[in-house]
Amino acid sequence: MHASSSLEQQKIEKDIFQMISDKLGIKLAANPIVPCGEAKIRPDFYSDKHSIIGEIYAHIGSLKPPQKKKMLADILKMLLLEKLTNRKYRKIIAICDDTVYKAITGKSWASVCFKAFDVEIMNVDIGESNRTFSTKN
Repeated sequence: MHASSSLEQQKIEKDIFQMISDKLGIKLAANPIVPCGEAKIRPDFYSDKHSIIGEIYAHIGSLKPPQKKKMLADILKMLLLEKLTNRKYRKIIAICDDTVYKAITGKSWASVCFKAFDVEIMNVDIGESNRTFSTKN
């Protein structure tokens, strides 16, 4: 991947982070290190005060199997945090594409995980210029 592609991807993720923070009306921590039992996790956003944990996916278009597995691994980390802290979190996966939304809300066992474990899916509008960039990479 070209270096500028990575920088642009990071910018889009920061924009999504800000949109989520604005939508929720709270200040979220970006990429914090969160104690999780004997381990630590690093979600894309977190609020201890409001019991929110989430991940951001700035992908446009069809998901490849490793991308689906990454989402499932992130759900597992969120569930582990709940279990080890004995605390209920608002678990959020933020995406920015209708194709991705359809893929993770369909009838697959993976999409059932989102519902079964109360993982909220936020489909954020990143604007056409960002979408155009994302489809080129």
